[in-house]
Amino acid sequence: MAASQILSGMVERVVVQNPTTGFTVLRVNVPGRSEPITVVGTVPNGRPGMVVRAEGDWQDDPSWGHQFAATRITLLAPASVDGIKTYLASGAIKGVGEALAQRIVEHFGAELRQVLDTAPERLREVPGIGARSVERITEVWRDEGEARDILLFLESQGIRPARARRILEAYRGRAIEQLLADPYALARDIRGIGFATADLLADQLGIASDAPVRRRAALVEVLRVNAERGHSAMQLERALHEAATLSSLPLVTLAGEVDTLCDERRIVARTTGTGTFLLLPELDAAEATIVRRLAVLAAGPVPWDSTALGDWEAVVRVRLALELSPSQASALAVILTSRIAILTGGPGTGKTSLVRACVACLERQHVRLALAAPTGRAARRLFESTGHAATTIHRLLEADIQRGFARNADRPLDLDLLILDEVSMVDLPLMEGVLAALPDGAALLLVGDRDQLPPVGPGQVLADLIGSGRFPVVALTEVFRQAEASGIVKGAHRVINGELPRFGLAETGDCVGIRVRDAADARSKLIELVQHRMPDHFELDPVADIQILAPVNRGPVGTRDLNRALQNVLNPAPEAAFERFGVRFGVGDKVMQTENDYSREVYNGDLGIIQKIDTVGRLMEVRFDDRLVVYGFDTVDQLVTAYAITVHKAQGSEYPAVVLLLLHEHGRMLRRQLLYTAMTRARRLLVVLAQGSALERAVATPEPARLSLLAHRLATEWATAPAS
Repeated sequence: MAASQILSGMVERVVVQNPTTGFTVLRVNVPGRSEPITVVGTVPNGRPGMVVRAEGDWQDDPSWGHQFAATRITLLAPASVDGIKTYLASGAIKGVGEALAQRIVEHFGAELRQVLDTAPERLREVPGIGARSVERITEVWRDEGEARDILLFLESQGIRPARARRILEAYRGRAIEQLLADPYALARDIRGIGFATADLLADQLGIASDAPVRRRAALVEVLRVNAERGHSAMQLERALHEAATLSSLPLVTLAGEVDTLCDERRIVARTTGTGTFLLLPELDAAEATIVRRLAVLAAGPVPWDSTALGDWEAVVRVRLALELSPSQASALAVILTSRIAILTGGPGTGKTSLVRACVACLERQHVRLALAAPTGRAARRLFESTGHAATTIHRLLEADIQRGFARNADRPLDLDLLILDEVSMVDLPLMEGVLAALPDGAALLLVGDRDQLPPVGPGQVLADLIGSGRFPVVALTEVFRQAEASGIVKGAHRVINGELPRFGLAETGDCVGIRVRDAADARSKLIELVQHRMPDHFELDPVADIQILAPVNRGPVGTRDLNRALQNVLNPAPEAAFERFGVRFGVGDKVMQTENDYSREVYNGDLGIIQKIDTVGRLMEVRFDDRLVVYGFDTVDQLVTAYAITVHKAQGSEYPAVVLLLLHEHGRMLRRQLLYTAMTRARRLLVVLAQGSALERAVATPEPARLSLLAHRLATEWATAPAS
């Protein structure tokens, strides 16, 4: 019988088991069913509490009735004592940490599960456990029920508590069922889990190496990894080769799965004049939405009376005390008369002044404006420079982890003009969300530096829109007098033109270069700079004012090792601290949010300072600018120490002082756009610690092109986009 269905659950009772033949009849509790079901098949040593994965079909038997006849059964052991200990210490129960969980395990041993299920009052036998702790443990153990069993099952398969919690949040009560049916879903759905981890679990579950579910998962995985590299599309031939390497399966076997995946809408295939490309469905839909919405928005006049604006140069002169140059005046004329306009330029070229001028002119006419940027820091800079309220794009769109963007085509934004800053950081899905939420009659001004790094997410939206020729592009090139005096600005412009920056002395300039011999020398000089020289000479706070940037996270001069070294000298003995997954968090430490948390309204890249740690309540308070945000110890995996961060994480932010490390260990990350982006993060002082030819290599190596079909679709689908 060919297996056509997969069923999973927990064994309630072993009805029959023949030790000679292995013939077994099991009663299995399956998620979503009110009564246990009968599973018949061949399996040795089944017993209650084990998790079962069965492949087969339903049938009616004269003796056993309606049953699931399994051609293959895989059984997994129930949760171990160590698993229960890990669960107790995971942060699920306030006041119970690793030490107390260890004492509980040592006291009860193999009896622990039975004690927790039937006689939790016996926990008082453990020294140091009071009535309140027993009450907490009993309440959580009882109330979590199915969730607890899922977490214990995941732990038994080697999945750590933090990841297990994410899996539970993603799948809820279907977690075991989903994992047993298709463990590769983990790589698609759960942040931090890749194909290799899912493959190990699949092997434990008895899934064959050439099973269709594994072949298809390998193809989807290479597209997912490709998107993580920033590409929205992948050539068919390359995708097949990478999937064959990943899975160690024949290429021809994988090629046979492409049509099936397309039919299931798990991938999309598109053919252009240069070949066939594969895309993830969400990225294909994002490109289509962007083209369609831009075509709608570009049609028709601006949503304000251009003739009523009067002499806008005079308005700017009076309201802002700002005299526009001829090139700026021409640029402003384009912006004020275009439904969609793009404003781009490097540091010191006047982008901020033009945005201020645009806002001043349109506010006077009571045009409904909204200003937004990808990060909180960029939004605050936008507000400070224009005097107009600005917000993050996620907050503007009322992002929610469950619902996505609450502002969308069904509930569009109430505005006439949206000004988006730092658009070089905006990836395809975020731009899709923005354009879907704009009313059909709105205007759009996109502001960004096309020479900066592309977004962390997939796509190169700003570059593709500029290159399409569909929209007016105002490219500022003139560096104004005040900016000309800055060594940082001059150095950044030299770098983007492929020339080495010119460094000065710290006493006389704001752009300083220091040669280092190796990683150890770089760390030594970095600590001396941050701990003594920069604070002493420039009156800089080493934590609040100085930001260390590095191209990578790992290695002796990656952010992780640098953070440990800097933490030891800048905050060696905090008043309270705790350790989580090998990272120490202490009062006074600088930390960074690493994912969007819509419930707390903190976003990827936001920097904060730890203000308070409650080790009993297992809570931590972090100040992000003017807001205090509370984290439980079980959610601090969203945070990392941030004395040193990557250049990508710094994009969209500015700091009083920046120290940038460039060493040979940084390898392929030594690129021109990365160096340029890092340099332009500094306002008052930039110090570059460079080894040998690392600086020269960075200047000489441009960022590799990203593969995207957006530009192609802007050229070929524009005329067919619907008018409304």
